[in-house]
Amino acid sequence: MKSLFLCVMCVVIPLSRKRKPPHYWHKPQVGIKLDSITANTIRMKYLLISFFSLVALSQLQAQQYITDSEIATTAAVVDDEMKILYFTASWCGPCRMMKPTIEAMATDPKSVAKIYKLDIDENITDEVLNIPGVPTFLFLKNGTLVDQHTGALAPAAFNALVAKNAKLPASKNLLVYAPVPSKYKVIAGSHPKLTKKNLDQLWHREKLLSQTASSIAQNLTDKQDLLSGMALINRAIEIEKSGQNLYVKSSLLRKMGQIKEADAVAKEAKNLMISGK
Repeated sequence: MKSLFLCVMCVVIPLSRKRKPPHYWHKPQVGIKLDSITANTIRMKYLLISFFSLVALSQLQAQQYITDSEIATTAAVVDDEMKILYFTASWCGPCRMMKPTIEAMATDPKSVAKIYKLDIDENITDEVLNIPGVPTFLFLKNGTLVDQHTGALAPAAFNALVAKNAKLPASKNLLVYAPVPSKYKVIAGSHPKLTKKNLDQLWHREKLLSQTASSIAQNLTDKQDLLSGMALINRAIEIEKSGQNLYVKSSLLRKMGQIKEADAVAKEAKNLMISGK
């Protein structure tokens, strides 16, 4: 499970009051004569309608959740309609607070946007996009990012935000949600914090990869730790080849005694920095 610090704020959710059980079948009024066969038929028909309604509702609710691989055919599909990609988690208090608002929108046939939930504990798109916390809403049109909001909202404020963004055209900011493939693998270090489990959580976050590798270069000397740092910075360069990332790699190479390689990478980093990258 990802750290609970992703939760934007903590709220206390009051327990909902118990509702009276629904009446699935009403007894015929006095004076209306129905034979037992007709009454049983009506009862069975009503129960079947109720059953299939529940099945349809459960399917609708299940369809609200999507996975990383389904984004292209759901939230990012090109059809000139507004889509909302909603990043959430089971442990998120503000997400639970917004549940009635989200469900009301998802089941409203007149809604101006379609919403898709994505559980950050089961997917990696939030890591690829550097989503700061949950709940986060990405407003998409034709696969482009129109707007983004992090944090819980009151129903009126949320509906107003949806209505405003639904009127906007598609932007030029194409949502790049697919993770960059890698030829590298996570290498655990000797330091107790450099475990495979911890490093796996950084694998799609270029800035965190670079920061961790830089910290290793500045503070650690163990060979296994340096190898771990090298895997991290190589992955960061895969995602974004910047002068800063190359300088970090140069520092690690120098600390590992590979002076010639370090000088070559430092020269490449300098050229990139001069070019504005």
